[in-house]
Amino acid sequence: MAYHFSPIKLDDKGHIRDSVFAILRNAILDKKLEPGQKLVERTIAEQLGISRTPVREAINQLVLERLVTHIPRKGVVVSGFSKADIIEILAIRTSLEALICSIAATKIKPRDLKRLESLAKQITEEHGKGNYKKSNQLNDKFHEIIYKAAESPRVYSFLYTLHEYITKFTQVAYSKPGRSEEVWVEHNEIIEALSRHDSSQAEVVAKRHAENSSKAFLKMAYWEKD
Repeated sequence: MAYHFSPIKLDDKGHIRDSVFAILRNAILDKKLEPGQKLVERTIAEQLGISRTPVREAINQLVLERLVTHIPRKGVVVSGFSKADIIEILAIRTSLEALICSIAATKIKPRDLKRLESLAKQITEEHGKGNYKKSNQLNDKFHEIIYKAAESPRVYSFLYTLHEYITKFTQVAYSKPGRSEEVWVEHNEIIEALSRHDSSQAEVVAKRHAENSSKAFLKMAYWEKD
């Protein structure tokens, strides 16, 4: 295992298993851990400065997400992330985004709409300044407001499991020339539908937004044609 993990900070240890899981999953998604690499529980624990138990629990969770595989007589190895896996996640994300936006339209409050309007503007401004990390963080907040406004814990839970994937895919999608301007229009379409409490339209524009994001990601990641 060539990649070396930095020790977890003390203030991260409140939810140590979740922290370890996020660290390992991000390393796989960022290709710091490549397909076929073996994950050695003891080595990871030593590098992170923790016991082996949370590492074992995190690896078990990675198995459930099919990011790693138990191979007889070899141990746990990184499975990798195929294009088919990505397309499946993008399709699930699109359906869930459309659903939760439709639900949110019936419950969203005026203060949330004002926050969405402010964030939509900030996202575009920060992207225009080249502050891509900040822009992506604000984009996460934009969608988080809608998720919570829906007051649908089960749908929220499903979306939360995809959060890291969606964030990384969105970062790539935003690198497509002109995508920032498209997002500005799409975000405002979503806000308009939500402000009119129009569930049907909210579902339509949220689905279109997610689909356009998926197309932008696939274009930039695989140079697919529009």
